[in-house]
Amino acid sequence: MNKKENINQLIDEAINSVEDVKRAAPMPFLLTRVYARLNKAKENMWEKATGFIGRPAIAIPGLILLIVINVTVVIFNRADPFTTSTEQSAQPSSDEFSDAVATIYDI
Repeated sequence: MNKKENINQLIDEAINSVEDVKRAAPMPFLLTRVYARLNKAKENMWEKATGFIGRPAIAIPGLILLIVINVTVVIFNRADPFTTSTEQSAQPSSDEFSDAVATIYDI
């Protein structure tokens, strides 16, 4: 008999727990957000390309490859210190107008 009363009490508690339940209401501006997401423009080609290049799995090896290429160019274009180079003697050009320069102080 005690179990039956306990079960009836649990049933009454379950029924009474739904008395204060109110209708669910959406958050403000939810419909506006849904419409904005539906009407959002698709990504164009440039946005997709920058998104792909911006991934760390692509960007980091790309930067490393650029650095390696730059280092190899610098190494292979470096002058060999054991080769003899001929120096050309350059004569300074004479300025024809150096004596005829007029300044404000000459007036």
